[in-house]
Amino acid sequence: MKSRIREALYIGLFDALPLLRDPMLLVVISLFSFLPVIFIFVFADAASAMQSLIGAIVLTFSFTGLFASQSVYFNKQWFRFQDMLVASKVSPASYAVGLSVSGLVVALPGVLVALALLLLSGPSTAIGIVLLLATSLLLWIGLVFVGFAIGATTKNARRANSIPQVLSIAMGFLPPVYYPLSRLPAIAQPFAMLIPTTHAAQLAKYYFGLIQLPASELVIGWAYLLGFAALMGFLASRRAHWVDP
Repeated sequence: MKSRIREALYIGLFDALPLLRDPMLLVVISLFSFLPVIFIFVFADAASAMQSLIGAIVLTFSFTGLFASQSVYFNKQWFRFQDMLVASKVSPASYAVGLSVSGLVVALPGVLVALALLLLSGPSTAIGIVLLLATSLLLWIGLVFVGFAIGATTKNARRANSIPQVLSIAMGFLPPVYYPLSRLPAIAQPFAMLIPTTHAAQLAKYYFGLIQLPASELVIGWAYLLGFAALMGFLASRRAHWVDP
């Protein structure tokens, strides 16, 4: 067990090493999700600003999950790092956990800044913070699986870079993550609820007391995120081969 944990830590450190050696690049990437927050702080009220900060936390985790696809692709197709790990009998679970940990390292600065601003913007509770992080991490797990599936099946470097970016826009900036769901027309709201980032943001905003949700929607939100993570995990296990057939 200890050897597996050590393997995962070393792999995570190796994957995060380029960013750790260039802290400014780490700051730029981790704060990418703050761009809409700046405009909302300037042009909107305090409640909207707090919702945007929650959205920034949710999407920081989401983006790092999706962009795991780049590490998977380049380690497998370009650097052949995965082939070396297969030959050295490293566990595929250690490899997956290691790459996931490196994504959390990238997300940490942005999450800490957003949490600090959120706590300074209004009252909050410890349970609200814990549940905010819980929903974000559950979404992150599902999107890490998506990233692994994309990176393992993509054979083109341009697609490995572009697909996560397109998905980030579609799942992050367009749905009601930074802004309230009520801002969308009634006809568009059911479609927004099909996107997992919407559920994570709605739950997080509820636990911070920014919106009201009935108990049924809370149950549906958690069930959706759990089901999404389980389904993506199944698809990743079918598509992301540790050893090519």
